[in-house]
Parts: sequence; C-alpha cells; structure tokens
Amino acid sequence: MASRDEDFGADLALIEGDDGMLSSSASAPAREARDWRSRYEQEYARAERERSRADTAEARCGELRRAEVGARARAGSLKWQADSNRAKLQAAREETKDVRRTAGNALALQAEVTRLEKLLSEAGIAPARRRLIARTDKERRRLRATLERVESQKATIGSLRAERGELSKKVTRLNREVARLGKRLAGAEQASERHRETIRRQYAEDLQLRAALRRLRDQSDRVRSLSEEVFWLRLALDGARAGKAAMKAKLGKLLAEKKTLSRPIAGPQLRAALRRSWQQKQTIRSQSREIRRLRRTVRASAAARAQAARHRAARETLTRALSNRTTELRVALRRSRRQKATIKLLARKNARLRKAVTASRHRIETLEAKHARLRASAAVLQKALFGSRSEQQEKPRSPRKRGQQPGAPGHGRTRRPALEEQKEERHPPRDARMCSGCGKPYVMNGERCSTIIEIAVKAHTRRIVRPRWRRSCGCASSPLEVSAPPVPRLFPGTPYGTSVWACVLFERHACLRPLHRVSAWMSDQGLPISVGTLADSVPRFLPLFEPFDDAIRAHQSETAVRHGDETVWRIQSLKEAGRSSRAWLWTSVSDDAVYFHIDPSRSARVAMQLFGGTACTLFLVCDRLSSYKTMAHELGGAVVLCWCWAHQRRDFIHGAAGQAGLTHWCQEWIERIASIYRLNEARLEHYDPARERQTAAFAQTQAALEAEVERLFADAGQELDALPAGAREARALRSLLNHRSGLSVFVDEPQVPMDNNAAERALRGPVIGRRLSFGSDSETGARFTALMYSVVATLKTNGIDVRRWLEAWLEACAENGGRPPDDPAPWLPWSMSEERRRALTAPG
Repeated sequence: MASRDEDFGADLALIEGDDGMLSSSASAPAREARDWRSRYEQEYARAERERSRADTAEARCGELRRAEVGARARAGSLKWQADSNRAKLQAAREETKDVRRTAGNALALQAEVTRLEKLLSEAGIAPARRRLIARTDKERRRLRATLERVESQKATIGSLRAERGELSKKVTRLNREVARLGKRLAGAEQASERHRETIRRQYAEDLQLRAALRRLRDQSDRVRSLSEEVFWLRLALDGARAGKAAMKAKLGKLLAEKKTLSRPIAGPQLRAALRRSWQQKQTIRSQSREIRRLRRTVRASAAARAQAARHRAARETLTRALSNRTTELRVALRRSRRQKATIKLLARKNARLRKAVTASRHRIETLEAKHARLRASAAVLQKALFGSRSEQQEKPRSPRKRGQQPGAPGHGRTRRPALEEQKEERHPPRDARMCSGCGKPYVMNGERCSTIIEIAVKAHTRRIVRPRWRRSCGCASSPLEVSAPPVPRLFPGTPYGTSVWACVLFERHACLRPLHRVSAWMSDQGLPISVGTLADSVPRFLPLFEPFDDAIRAHQSETAVRHGDETVWRIQSLKEAGRSSRAWLWTSVSDDAVYFHIDPSRSARVAMQLFGGTACTLFLVCDRLSSYKTMAHELGGAVVLCWCWAHQRRDFIHGAAGQAGLTHWCQEWIERIASIYRLNEARLEHYDPARERQTAAFAQTQAALEAEVERLFADAGQELDALPAGAREARALRSLLNHRSGLSVFVDEPQVPMDNNAAERALRGPVIGRRLSFGSDSETGARFTALMYSVVATLKTNGIDVRRWLEAWLEACAENGGRPPDDPAPWLPWSMSEERRRALTAPG
C-alpha cells in the first residue's frame, strides 16, 4: 500500500551513508529541507492562485463570448429561440443522466466502502479505516454537490420549459391572428363581390324598366295623337253627314229642275242649265270621292278606337306594373343604399385590413431580411468561433435507418484471443452433491463452461528485499558483505516506478488529460500524486525523448510528399516576460511519421526549419499562408507547393456568407469542386505507383480529370471578366485563378492528395488538449508537449500500442542509468525489428 508524507514525523529526513544505505536524522539539514519545502509550497500556492485567476478570467471571457453569441442568436426569431432552448434542455437532460449515472456509481462505491470498512474493522486496521472514512465523506460531499447541481439544473429545465411554453403560445396566437385576419379578409371580399353582383343585376333591371317606361311613354304619345285624330275625324264625319244632307236637298232640287227642264226652253237657258248640270256633276263626283274617303276614314277611326281602347288597357296595365315596379325599385333602392353604406363600411374595413396586411407583410419581409442577415452573421460568427466545423453544408437525410438493417448478416461476437484466461471452478455445496434418499454421493458428469470478461486496474507497492550476505571466512581478498544490486529507477530519490511514469505520460499526451485530472485519476486508483510533482517531472523527461525529435525530422526529410499546417497555442510564461502569450503549433505529416513544433513565430523561418532540410524534391500540401510562399521562393525548386482544395472551397463559402442571393452560386461551385474530387477518386482506383506504365482505365480517367479541371478554370476566368469591380464573389474566383499552378499539381502527380486534411486531422488531438489545459505554462513545457505529441502520433500512425512502448522505453532508460539509450533506432517504427514490433503492436 502506498504511504503519504504526512504519515511520518515532520522532522524525518533520509541521509545516504558511506555504505550507500539510507538512515533517518532530525538534524539541521532537515530544517533546511522544511524551509525549502515551505518556500516551494508558498510559490506553488501563489502559482495556483494566479492560474485560478487566469482560469476564471478565461472562463469569464468564454461566458461573455457565449452570451454575445446567444444574444445575437436570440435576436433572430422566436423559432430559433425555441430550438436553442430545446437544445439546452436536451443538454441538461444528458448532464442529468450523467449525474444520475455518477450517483449510481457513488452508491455502488458507498456499498463497497461499507464492505471494506467492515473487513478493516475485523482486521483491526484503524488508520486505513480513517482514510476510507475520509474518502467516503469526500465522496458523499461530492455526491451532495452533484445532487444540488441536479436540483439547480431541474430548476433551469423548468424555467426553459416555461419559456418554451410562452414562446409557443406567442407563436400560436400570432398564427391564429393571421388566420383570423385572412378569414375576415376573405369573407369581406366575398361579401363585397356579392354586393357588386347585386348592384350590377339591379342596374340591369333598372335599365330594362327605363326602356319599358320609354316605350310606354311613346305608346301614350301615339294614343294621344290617335285620340286627337279620332276627334277631328268625328268632326269631319259630322261635316260629311251635313254635306250629305245638303247634297240630298240639292239632288231633290235637281230632280225638280229636271222635270222643269223636260219642257222646251230657249237656247240660252239650256246652255246655262248644261253648265249648271256639268258643275253639279263635277260637284257630285267630288262629293262621292269625299264620301268614299269619309267612309274609309270612319272605318279607320273604328279600328283606331279599338286600338286606342287596347292602348288604354295596356297603359293601365303598364301603369299598374310601373307602380308596382316603382315600389319594388324604391325598396331595392333603400336596400341598395343600405348595401352601399355596408359596402362603404366594409371597404373602409378592407382598406384598414389591407393596410394591416401590407404592414404585416412588410414587417414579415423586414423580419425575414433581418433573420437572413442574422443567420449570415451567425454563420460568420460560427466560422470565427468554431473554425471549419461550420463549413459543412446541409445534406438530405438518408431514408436508411441507423444500425443494423433487417436481414443483414451480423458480424457476431468479437474474438479476443490475446486476453489472458484465468480458470475458476465453481462446485455446488457438499450437501447438494449427496442423494437425499440414500446418502450416496454424486459422480462427475462433464462440465458447463461460460466466459465473463473482467478488467482490474490497481496500483501496488513493490517491496524489494535484498538480503545481505556476510562472509564467514577470514579471507581479505573477498568482500566483507554482498547483496543483490538495487532495482534500476528512472529518477533517483523517487518512489515511483517506470509503469507509473508511463501511465502518467499516456494519460497526459495520448488521452489528452490535463495534469490535475491525471492527478485525480491516479488518486482514484489508490495512488495520490500531487499536481506539483507531475509538473516538476517535465524537465526530467525532456532529455529522455529528445533523440526522437531529430530522428523523426531526419526520417521525414527523405519523404517526397508531406502535409503542413499550423494552429494557435498558448505559452503563459511569454506573457510574464511582457510578450504576447500567443504561439503557434506547427505540424508536418508524412505517410508514417508526424512531427509537431511549437514556436512563438509564424514566419517563414519556422517553415524553413520544418521543411527546408529535404533530401529530394518535396511536394508540400498546405494552405496559402505567405510563410510557405516565402520559403518556396527562397528554396527555389526544392519545394513544390500544392495548395489545398478544401481551403479553396472555403473561399466560396465565405464569399456567400451573409449573402442570401449568393447561396445558389456558392452551391454550384461547391458541386463543381466535389465533381473534381469524385473524378480524382475514380482515377486513384486504377493507379498503381509500382508500375511505370498505367492501365488504359487510368488513362481514360486521367483525361476526364484534366478536361474537367481545365473547364473549371476557364469558366472561372469568364465569370470573373463578366463581374463588376466590387463584386463579392470576385475574390474567390480571383484567388482560384491566382493559385492555379499549385491547385493543378495533383493532376500530373497522382501521389499528391488534393487537400491537407491529414494535417488537419493530426492537429485535432492537440487542439483538444489545448482547450483542456489552456496551452503550456513555460517554453520548456511547450517543447516537451510538442515532442510527446510527435512521438504519440507517430506510434499511432504505425499501429503500435503507445502505453506498451512507453513502458518499454522508460524501462530501457532506467536500466541505462536514467539516460536514453545511445541508439534510438531499435525503438523507431520504421527501423525496429519484427519481433519487437509484434511485442509492441496494439492487441486485437
């Protein structure tokens, strides 16, 4: 069991004697050690306070940044707020689940502690019991704090649910109001259309009545004229009757005169009588014509009287119809006036509704434009905050369900032949193996086998006993006393073995845990180590791994294709020296090696240091940083820059960010770049680097790729010439054409990839470690961090188990007196023996 310093007395110190043995003393050196220890604790406490303040300030900046992003996002729309609250609710639920699992683990640990307390009480080990009780109290306090955090999260969840309910109610009321206004507007338009149809129908009927009235008036005028004509005809008839009577009297006189004339008279009298007779004949003829005309007039007057009677009856009928129609028209006119008033009222309401709808539409358009601007700003802010993770485009969801599909063959259980097997025999009780009737014992009848996989990680103390042998003879030529040599230690004066240091390095640089979490994890395993002890071990480890720095760089210098990239790093000691704490983590990735370097500069000097010592023509796949361009210019043709198509694609995304009208343009260019990726993948399926002459299929795909790349650059040039001077999309097209030579290297060199995603993926782990540990405290720590990241990434690339390799390497350093072996080649993946590779290869 590991022991703590506080278990011993305060004045205890270890002094090495002349014979190499250690003895205890409470002299002045012990007091001096205590003084140094107190000064160290004070300095460490001060550093911890400074680090705590820095962490608090960093957390506060993060909170302010998140608050700004949240405020910008909440200004977008109510729907976005509901989605954000739903995401927060889901995150709270996930954290609640984690807390519940932690609480379940704590309960299980509490039961285990109770059982251990019982066993310790039976064994009579009081100090261990006190320590277990202290740990149990600590776990209980942590569990209580966890439960309090769960309660606060429940309250937060309740407030989020209430806020979501209010937002949902607001959205529902707004939709209901819009629907009600739409229904009212539709009803008003229908009523207005019905009133318009009624008015048109009444107007047509009014026109018909007016035409009938005009016809009746014309008929009345004709009847009036016929009546006057009948009156004059009657007067003419009376005159004709009086003339007829006069004619009859004259005819009687003429007959009388005829009788008189029948007597002979004289010539003059006869001539006068003939003249009178001729005149009378003429008068009779004219009177006869007049009588015939009068008779015709009388007959016509009778027909006229009959027609006049008919006209009178028709006029009376029309008068009655006009009277009734006039009444109906007056009623319709009053109804029309009321409808006109209603129409005017509805027209005013419609005008108000149209104004409201226009205002609502204008407000909706304004909100949509504002929403589009905010979404565009959110895209830009997400790009600034999250980096390239916000560049992913929306993809249609696949109809395929997640998981194994029905009817698909399963892979079965995973085989683990490398696991060590421990056999356990479990027999039934002795009473159960006896027959209850006769008492005879049961006999063995085969066995039933089952397997359970278990894992146990536990720290232990190696107590090394070296017996001393004293000579029993009096020969002076032999040593007086002999004993076994001491076990080699990695660092003299420390109680920790190589497996402990290998575990610390693995957790820190392979699992990317900060030092305080590594210390907490070691304490959970029963081996408490302070964070200061782990931090002070960094200068000791640096000389042990320095040989791999030059070895990895020398191996990469012989590689023809490498990837390069850089990202931000923090070195806190630079700020204390009055400089900016910002530094840069550079990476160089080849097929079987990864190299990292941390430097405060981002200039071409660092790029020259990483990529300048190449033994052959180097194809460097990188982004368009000016440092790479300066380095390539200084080295001439020794380095060929191959620009990354993923960064070129990013230019089109940035050009369309915040511009809703450029979304379609951006998607077209992204699709064209994706088509080049597909053609390159189809070409690489037929590419064999070992062959000097490739197949016909490769030649066909190579021609298709060359034609598509040439067409893309030609279209970019034509589109750029057609754009105005200040067009937003011109920047991406101009960059595409300016970097044409570097973007086209992969066409002629199939072994060169199109992008530097390999370097981006290599930086992912260190970036996670940077976010968890806020960078490095000193330049020595930054150097050691870059060196360990290089070693771990190189081992993982070659499929070697990192923890096994660390244990073997540190054991070799310990056997070499705490120094690295003179030749690190047997430990490098590309030069180690096959036997060692099989021993260090990851199991499974």
